[in-house]
This record gives sequence, structure tokens and C-alpha cells, in this order.
Amino acid sequence: MVRIKHRYLLFNILYPEAATSDVKTTDPPYLAFHAPSPGHLTGGLVLNALRASIAAHFGDVGVGLASASLKVVYFSPATSTAIVRCPRQHFRLVWAALTYMTEVPGTKFAPSKKCVVQVVRASGTIRKSEEELLRRTKRDIVRVKEWEEGAAEDTGILARLLAANAPPESQQHLLDETLMSIDEDDDMSE
Repeated sequence: MVRIKHRYLLFNILYPEAATSDVKTTDPPYLAFHAPSPGHLTGGLVLNALRASIAAHFGDVGVGLASASLKVVYFSPATSTAIVRCPRQHFRLVWAALTYMTEVPGTKFAPSKKCVVQVVRASGTIRKSEEELLRRTKRDIVRVKEWEEGAAEDTGILARLLAANAPPESQQHLLDETLMSIDEDDDMSE
């Protein structure tokens, strides 16, 4: 029996906003594009948008080649990060279709939103993709924590990033839990 081999593509969905010169922001520059995804966006909508992008750029042949095992394995609307499983022979086609995506789909009640998709890693196993996802998330949290300490702000960007829809009293709780788990992971790895 032949084993079907896959590739796992880890990617970020970035939301560039129109630059306004008169508004000053206190957010770190590297977080300018990293925003939570709209509340209506799910893994299924991302998969449908990816299939539509493949059809638009590579036609029916591209859809036929890539759709056999195309699946969104992981999607986090809070971090706008996803992992897609695709056939090993055609992962470059899926990568190109992701790169060509210019907006995330809307619904009847929410409009579509302009975006840029950045493929971060292509991996042969989902485990390595998940490890890269955790490594990047920890790095971003540390960057934001250092920025906040340097800026000495009372309201944190990290709290808004982790729990954009959570009430203010639970944001601090989520922030404390996340930072404690990162410290524990760092202690275990040493």
C-alpha cells in the first residue's frame, strides 16, 4: 500500500491598514500588520478562499491537483495564523495560491477585508509546523513584553493581542497566565 505524503504550510494573515500621517501610535512597529482576524473568519472560510485562489490562478487543473488532500489543520483568529495540509507534489502550487490571496472572505453581515498572506514554513510533519508556530508566538510575546517595559505603558498591547474580545478584567488574567507558561517552558528547556 502506498503512503500519501503531505506538506504542512504555516502562514500568517497580515492586515495592512491605510497609513495615516496625523495619527501617532504607541504600538511596536513589528505589530503594525499583526492584528486578530475578523470574528466571522473560520478555518472553513480560509479553505474556501484558498480553493478560490487556486481556481482563479491555476484553473480547474490546479484545483484538481491540490484539492485531493487540502485541509486547514489549524486556524487561530487571535493570532491570524493557520496550518494547511496539502499534497507534497503540489505544495508549491498551494504556496503560490496563498501568496496571491489579497482578501479574506466576508459574510452577509461582515465585509471582506484586504490582507497579505505570508507563508512562514513548509514542513513534512505537522509537529515541526506546530513547534515553529510556538517558537514564533513566544518570540512575539517576548518582543511585546520588552516593548511595553521600555515604553512603561499601563495598558498593554499584549493584552489586546491575546484577548481582543475578552473583557478588561480577564485580559490581565490571560496575560499573566501566558507569561507564566512561557517562563515555565523556558525553565524546562534549560
